[in-house]
Amino acid sequence: MQADPLENFYLQFQKFVENNPNVISAARAASQIPESAKAIIILSPYSLYHVFPREWVSKAYRKTIVERPERLLAASMGIAAAITMYPALFNLKSSNNKLSSLNSPHVLKVHGTKWPQTLIKLCKEADNKLKNGKIEVPNNWNSGDIYLSSNTLLALKGSLGAIETGVDSIFNGPSPDHISNRAFVVIRPPGHHCHVSMPSGFCLLNNVHVAIEYAFDHYNVTHVAVLDFDLHHGDGTQDICWKRAGFKPDDDTEEEEQEDNKYNDFNKRNAKFPKVGYFSMHDINSFPTETDFATNEHIKNASTCIMNSHDLNIWNIHLSNWSTDEEFQKLYRSKYRTLFAKADEFFKTAKFEMESNSNENENKPFKGLVIISAGFDASEFEQTSMQRHKVNVPTEFYTTFTKDALKLSQMHCKGKVLSIMEGGYSDQAICSGVFAHLIGLQNQDWINEWGSEQVVKEIVRGCKPNWKPYKTKKKNDVIRIWAEEVIRLGRSMIPEFDDVIFKSKEKLLKHKQEQHAALTNDGKFNESLVTATISQRVTRAYAKEREYKKHDNIKKENVPFMQMNLSDEDENEDEDYEYDEELNKTFNRTVEDITIDDISRHLETLELIQQDDDTNEEDNKDKSKRSSSRRLQSSNGMYKIPSDKTTSNLKRDNNNRILSSSQQNHHHQHHTQNYDDSDISMMSHVSTMKHSTRSGGRW
Repeated sequence: MQADPLENFYLQFQKFVENNPNVISAARAASQIPESAKAIIILSPYSLYHVFPREWVSKAYRKTIVERPERLLAASMGIAAAITMYPALFNLKSSNNKLSSLNSPHVLKVHGTKWPQTLIKLCKEADNKLKNGKIEVPNNWNSGDIYLSSNTLLALKGSLGAIETGVDSIFNGPSPDHISNRAFVVIRPPGHHCHVSMPSGFCLLNNVHVAIEYAFDHYNVTHVAVLDFDLHHGDGTQDICWKRAGFKPDDDTEEEEQEDNKYNDFNKRNAKFPKVGYFSMHDINSFPTETDFATNEHIKNASTCIMNSHDLNIWNIHLSNWSTDEEFQKLYRSKYRTLFAKADEFFKTAKFEMESNSNENENKPFKGLVIISAGFDASEFEQTSMQRHKVNVPTEFYTTFTKDALKLSQMHCKGKVLSIMEGGYSDQAICSGVFAHLIGLQNQDWINEWGSEQVVKEIVRGCKPNWKPYKTKKKNDVIRIWAEEVIRLGRSMIPEFDDVIFKSKEKLLKHKQEQHAALTNDGKFNESLVTATISQRVTRAYAKEREYKKHDNIKKENVPFMQMNLSDEDENEDEDYEYDEELNKTFNRTVEDITIDDISRHLETLELIQQDDDTNEEDNKDKSKRSSSRRLQSSNGMYKIPSDKTTSNLKRDNNNRILSSSQQNHHHQHHTQNYDDSDISMMSHVSTMKHSTRSGGRW
């Protein structure tokens, strides 16, 4: 039997579930949620093997290489944090058995035939050059941002496999009941700077456009809206949109033109499916439009706004400075949300054109998809060397933006959303950004305590290769105890962390011991333990809990982490640490019973049954009845447990911070406008050649 790549994670998760009664109680709700309603997270172990290979450089130079395998470890911490809050709403998949060719049709349609061949050749030649102390990339490339080795080819094949797995997961599952609407693909290197045949800004293949072609080839997706919130303009993604519109790329490498669709005298030919709209918010002063070094062409490209003309739909918005949460919320409502209005316009026009010109459109029915280019380098936690111009977004932004993307997708794409990881380079930015993004991907609310500096600081401790748990903790320090649970889950998520990042014999030994522990008494491997989904493990742990209650004479060895009796002694390993009692109290309240109360709210607010275009009216009526019944069932008291400790009953201020009882009274008397947009239409907020490197150096 092939070992399950998620085995180690699930063994660790089983311990977490059994130790936490608030998670065990979620089993009552987990059984009510169909697998199709869960968000799929795609892990890409092969992406780790793209490693900076120049061994002769100094340590100081190595520190400037921010696109590194550790980015996946930081992402895993964010994933683990989201799972601890909502274990019944996520499923993990590993693309460990999926390596795809750079010569796949969906890659060649984006990059032509020459670029993949060139990239393959350079990767294969890189090792010999490196052995001789030579730079392995061509002289006209930015060697400060881009590096190659033979393992880079493995990483790229693995990333392509993960992308395909992500698309398959939302259009074709093991069964109709296992097709989710939402998937997050965690890969590296990023892709949105890569042009048709020119790498840039860490990017070697344009992951988003490859996903689009794959979705078109395999699932007949005709229209895609790409929403890009990376700090940097996705110049490569935008340029390929011009190619899709029929314009000849500047770096075109196609051997020959199609006989039935040649370029005219102005280097334009007919556009073909799939049609793509690109909608980006970014810092106009950062790469590839770095202040003092940007060309006028790059600045124009990063500022392009054109809709429904010449087969183009492109809209760019520049990030602005803000100083308070209220200022940012106003910015988001009046400026940044315009992207969704433009994407909505793109889809509406596409539907009209498809219906009006059915013959010209080869009788293709409209089929839409929303793709998020999920870069987290605009985060308030990103390192200053990357975020040099002091424009950023609060962590909550990633939840709000993602929830708006869900609304857009529900309006036009039957809820289908594919998110692909782009930038984000500090551990703090990636961890907190992924955490908030996944909360939004399941239509839940972000709680500001989760993104506090202290919480993020505790989680990212797990990104250290030689991480060790605290020997002692304050017994009421819920944050540190919870963070260590998250760290254990995150570090166990991808076994290849041991080979690439940890390189620890102790970890490998522990892995073998846990494999041995997974054996049943008769020495046979417990397959059911390995293959269970997250929600199934929650349910099994709940069954165990009931058994404990039946037999009072059985002594329970595991102690819930909220109730661990730990030493009050402080260690010198963190001398600047100050225990925040109030933050720990409010953080504790945010996780108590959350999986019961908010799961039921999830079922009420996020449509689970989509009406198919090819069903008749009676079928649609039946589906509507079933959908209404399911929503009523979720709120009729079957498992929605009213409690003054659940998060929905905690009053919050405008910034989603929990208020004490006295503060609640004061807040009621002096109420200010709350920016809850859940019932507001996104359309109502619309107001009518030198380069720097992405990592900050110069060419």
